[in-house]
Amino acid sequence: MKKNLIVLALLAAAGAASAQSSVTLYGRVDAGIGSFKDSVTGDGVTRTKLQSNILNNSLWGFKGTEDLGNGLKANFVLESGMNMDDGTASVAGQTFNRKATVGLSGSFGTVELGRNYTAYDSLRGATNNTADTNMAVTGDVWTAGSTYKADGSIDKSTDYSNRVNNSIRFDSNTYGGFSGSVAYGFGENKNLDTTVTPAVTTLGRDSTDNLSLHIKYANGPVLVGYAHQTQKAATGTDTKYNLVAGSYDFGVAKLTAGYNKGERAASEDQEYQVGVSAPFGATTVYFGYANSTNETLAGATIEERSGFDLAATYALSKRTTAYAGYKSYEIKNSSKEATAFGVGVRHVF
Repeated sequence: MKKNLIVLALLAAAGAASAQSSVTLYGRVDAGIGSFKDSVTGDGVTRTKLQSNILNNSLWGFKGTEDLGNGLKANFVLESGMNMDDGTASVAGQTFNRKATVGLSGSFGTVELGRNYTAYDSLRGATNNTADTNMAVTGDVWTAGSTYKADGSIDKSTDYSNRVNNSIRFDSNTYGGFSGSVAYGFGENKNLDTTVTPAVTTLGRDSTDNLSLHIKYANGPVLVGYAHQTQKAATGTDTKYNLVAGSYDFGVAKLTAGYNKGERAASEDQEYQVGVSAPFGATTVYFGYANSTNETLAGATIEERSGFDLAATYALSKRTTAYAGYKSYEIKNSSKEATAFGVGVRHVF
């Protein structure tokens, strides 16, 4: 009898210990068939192919939490992107390219260390039209003012960074609908002045330091917020982004809108986007429009982009969605344009 009681006590203790910590495997897989044409960063040839990540980026990851007592918890996230068409990682040589953090959370909020999303990107994603999917044309249009590599692809180092390495991020809890976030990414590689011998570190200049923050109010159908991001460069030139955006859910339809200003050394971007989505049973229909004008500091237009997207999703179950979408954008002061149409399936687990 005593042995049975001891066994029961041990099982109860083990159950309590396991309840205090957990690790979850999760993911999202997305693939479809589409037709794509791009004369902005490509050769302008129309291609029909099986494509990964038409609606959302595919990913897999681990996340876990441990209850430390008194409301304090330890948390971690390890998340990796992948391509469904060939099974490769979305970024070669970087296993957890999407997110890799460890931190603590409690009554004070949440602190995370590692590779993480910027606070600016969090608000931009929450207020992007077309549910912040890859069908949203905003990301394509708002790259006006970015430079291009020799192969024609966009040099993302001159566009805003949605994730940063070597970062510390703090997210507050929500108080009466108000919350905020701030993140700082340490460059960790000082710029060398090679005009002197031997080369010396230029004090106070990090090549990739990144500061971002946002404050938002989200209560019921209303979400509105402001976000800022400053990206330092080794040349001494900073790029700054300021975003004001929000959404309102009427029930029968949800409206989103945002205004963004990007400031560079010799030019600035004036950007806006609007969107509407409407549910019809298991189907949700989306429409989005975006515009961006890159100007010199004197006000002369360098490049203007505009585009729209139209998409529909159908919930086959709580975890599986069928979709179809079309988007198109153009550089108005040139003959360059890009279009994409696709149908596919997204499954989350």
